[in-house]
Amino acid sequence: MPGYRPKKRLGQNFLTDNRIASDVVDIIDPRPVDTIIEIGAGRGALTLPLARSGAKVIAVEIDRDLIGYLTRLLRGHDNVTIVNDDFVSYDPGRIGVSRMKLIGNLPFNISSPVIEWAVQHHGRIDLACLMVQKEVAQRLASSPGTRGWSPIAIFTQLYYDLAYHFAVAPRYFRPAPKVSSAVIGLIPKRKVKIKRNLQFQKVVRHAFRQRRKLLVNNLASEIVPDADTARALLADLGWPGNIRAEQVSTQMFLQLTERLARRRMV
Repeated sequence: MPGYRPKKRLGQNFLTDNRIASDVVDIIDPRPVDTIIEIGAGRGALTLPLARSGAKVIAVEIDRDLIGYLTRLLRGHDNVTIVNDDFVSYDPGRIGVSRMKLIGNLPFNISSPVIEWAVQHHGRIDLACLMVQKEVAQRLASSPGTRGWSPIAIFTQLYYDLAYHFAVAPRYFRPAPKVSSAVIGLIPKRKVKIKRNLQFQKVVRHAFRQRRKLLVNNLASEIVPDADTARALLADLGWPGNIRAEQVSTQMFLQLTERLARRRMV
């Protein structure tokens, strides 16, 4: 695109390799019956092959300077709708989308908000294929007891199985980022029912509020009245008093939330 300079403030690193773009699109397996939402259409590296599949494509792009270029690139593909919007605040329900596949080469600065969006809309998503910073991919796939274990990993794994497809070197982007990327798949788990979802999220977020602190101290004052009450609660669950949030599994957090809810503390 002559005369266009990628915007650093938008985290723009455009994929330039058609083979990799084709591999990413193949993972999402676009079919004419599908509705596919693309996060950040950019220069259309993924949008054009998606358009050729015959699927209904909604390409969301925040940069208004790219809309004219995308419109020309996709001329003749009536199955594509280009939306100039911030994906993180985008509500598919506004246009009646009840089921979708999700795809995107994510700017590094919005990876976490997009993953949280996918968690929030998990009931609408049939499959997601996302290119993210390699470190983000590793964090999402982390387990209790590791440095990567965090609220975003817990919430994602609660609703999705993760598939790590392949790494992508910086040289395949323009401008080249300083770190490698990775393509991941989010496959929705079926029949996931969380009885107290909002309370669960609150407990998990507060538990990780300060990672170096003990769970007792992170729960005190915000969730329970004081450290003694928190310590007694953990003892009642059979947990050690010196446990930290990164040692607590998803199932344990669900158990903790239920116990707190019964005592009307969340």
